[in-house]
Amino acid sequence: MSMGFIVAIVFAVILLSLAITWIQGLFVQIRELTYETTDIAKENLLDNIAKTGKNVGLAAPAVSEWRRGETGSYAIGIRNDQTDKENTYYANVYLDSAGGGLTFSSVLADEVNQWLTEIPPRFIPAGESDTVDIVIKPFADAQLGIYTFTVAVCKEELGGHRGDCHSISISNPDFVDRSPNLYGTATFNLEIMG
Repeated sequence: MSMGFIVAIVFAVILLSLAITWIQGLFVQIRELTYETTDIAKENLLDNIAKTGKNVGLAAPAVSEWRRGETGSYAIGIRNDQTDKENTYYANVYLDSAGGGLTFSSVLADEVNQWLTEIPPRFIPAGESDTVDIVIKPFADAQLGIYTFTVAVCKEELGGHRGDCHSISISNPDFVDRSPNLYGTATFNLEIMG
């Protein structure tokens, strides 16, 4: 065998190994995120909040009925209504009420909070808008029913931490008043099927 042939074989094996690794990584990402908010939905969300003057909006995947253990993402749209000052915002997503055979309790709320990924603060330049993804992964043994979530967005400059950002809740006794630094809210429902 010639030296060129051996080099070509080694090069082909390296490329094949890299391709297989890349494809495996792609399938892992696809398996982990069952439902995702599309880029078009995010663009429409930003256009909508700009046109309507809302401070906070929400874009959701097309499916609101999930099976236990499936993972999905929603997108929060945040508009900085100050045209002369940049701001940092933080979002808190929490269980607001439960239905479809479920009864709201602090134990259920604590469990559901573990489904949600931490949302980092978002810096938004003056007069601009941006989106933040919420990733939700219900446990494989999640209770069947309808979960209503509230997304509360607050200005970070006014102090507090993420858990201090909330709206008034009819179910959660901890949230009888809204946060003084509340910037805007949105809600969504998620039904967990068997």
